[in-house]
Amino acid sequence: MQPQLKELVTHYQKALLIKRDNLAVYEKIAELYYQQRELEKVLGIFRKALQVEPDFLSVSQVFNKTLQTLGFEREENIKFKNFLQKKLSYESFYLLVLGCEHVTNIAEAKTWKDAVALGCYLKEKQQLDEAISAFIKAIEIEPSLRLPYLILGHIINSHFPLLANQLERIITRYHQAISGRLTSHHANVVLGDMLTKQGKVSEAITAYKNGIERKIDLDTKITAQYINSPKNYDVSFLIVGMGKAGTSSLFHYLCQHPQIIPPTKKELHFFNINFDLGIDWYLAQFPPLPTQGGFLTGEATPWYLGGYEIEKKVSQLFPKIKLIAILRNPVTRAISNYYMTFKMMKEHRSLEVAMNSEIEILTGITDIDEIIEKYWQTEKGYLWFGLYFYFFKKWMDLFPREQFLILRSEDLYNQTDKTMQQVYDFLEIDNYSLPIYPKLNSGSYEKNNNELHQKLSNFFQPHNRKLEDYLGMKFDWE
Repeated sequence: MQPQLKELVTHYQKALLIKRDNLAVYEKIAELYYQQRELEKVLGIFRKALQVEPDFLSVSQVFNKTLQTLGFEREENIKFKNFLQKKLSYESFYLLVLGCEHVTNIAEAKTWKDAVALGCYLKEKQQLDEAISAFIKAIEIEPSLRLPYLILGHIINSHFPLLANQLERIITRYHQAISGRLTSHHANVVLGDMLTKQGKVSEAITAYKNGIERKIDLDTKITAQYINSPKNYDVSFLIVGMGKAGTSSLFHYLCQHPQIIPPTKKELHFFNINFDLGIDWYLAQFPPLPTQGGFLTGEATPWYLGGYEIEKKVSQLFPKIKLIAILRNPVTRAISNYYMTFKMMKEHRSLEVAMNSEIEILTGITDIDEIIEKYWQTEKGYLWFGLYFYFFKKWMDLFPREQFLILRSEDLYNQTDKTMQQVYDFLEIDNYSLPIYPKLNSGSYEKNNNELHQKLSNFFQPHNRKLEDYLGMKFDWE
């Protein structure tokens, strides 16, 4: 963005700090981003304005111009407005794109929507090379939007063994697609991921840092105080657990805070998968933190809590780091975990068979060493990850209790403002309230039978009592 326009954006942002419901200011900021064709940023401004005034889009001229630029037809605009009020912008795109009639080949793809819809179709058919070509075509057509980068990155990370021999060719095509274009910061993150897969760690670090710089350049929370202050690389907090307990929602709410500058992605899996890549690779995923202003950064990999010797690695590198865990009733957590795995087609057993299998394996265990040995026998670990007491015991052998904030997921959803105030107090930052709190990554499934639910409750009851006694907290899980 040109310096004079950036100064105007900063000026308007300061005005919003004084009066958050000034819709004219949102419109002016959106117009400035639109002039620079930073369309993803325009949509981000719209979403923030909608949290203040649900009818904002009906009076916004920039909104209609943006949708026309993106190729949305009139009837799609109404759907888009509804989606944008409820979901993140890239999810809105995803829903709209999947509702399109997809073209049959890349040559027919004239819009980014055509290319993404075709890519999604090819991805489902496991035609990965053709799907990648479709997403790169979408990037060529509209490089400022993050949806194609996110899906492309998911394909690379999920199917790397199948793509290993083609990765050099894919990277060459990808470089051509993004070269000289005003891209989303996700462009560099995806490049960093691909270079990491190739073992080109130093080049990957450069790509991640470029992505972070781009992200900071577009972040509406960045102020002159951030820009002008001396900086260093550090990690302020980790959300270490637990999976299927609300970590995505918690991390999303936290990242809206003016003092929180997010990393390249929510889950970095450094301490459980990528540790051999080194601390420089890890720190490259985070923005440099000013020494003034109280800015913080951190990540949320929810499987850290139960991971093997992860607490030792964290203690070695960040002995003073603040640790956050959000815990859900282990019965409903296990069932949710099962259905997520089932929908990903990584589980073929019935719920009853999977749960009863783990009950048989895990019944009678009393210490962490035995639990670790049993993990591999459980196949998926649905119940295993709900044995919270034993995980906290090994973490708290290395970290004092005051470095932990432990939350109930039930409180996050039922008393969100109050729970987030606890988080802000723990991190020693100002209180901050969002107009709405969307529930992210929530699954839906049929209610399980009462007999199985009771059986699972009986299994967890003694472990839950140990947890309550150890932490001095009441969870009141049935």
